[in-house]
Amino acid sequence: MSEALIDLSARELVDAYRDRTLSPVEVTQAVLAQIERWEPHLQATYLLRPEAALEQARASETRWRNGSPLGPLDGVPTTI
Repeated sequence: MSEALIDLSARELVDAYRDRTLSPVEVTQAVLAQIERWEPHLQATYLLRPEAALEQARASETRWRNGSPLGPLDGVPTTI
């Protein structure tokens, strides 16, 4: 996993999706790897569904490839 990848801002991610230098799937995989690494120590995640996150990332990737993202943050991983 690339530390630099998970440190990118939402704006940098969206620009990379638009330029096709990164995909939402790559970013989601990096975020999931980071969660896997730290969750045992932090115990901060209530509900984690990696397969659902990857499914959503694949759908976002398709929308970006078609030039029709759902909005300005489509494909940017978030947690609440």
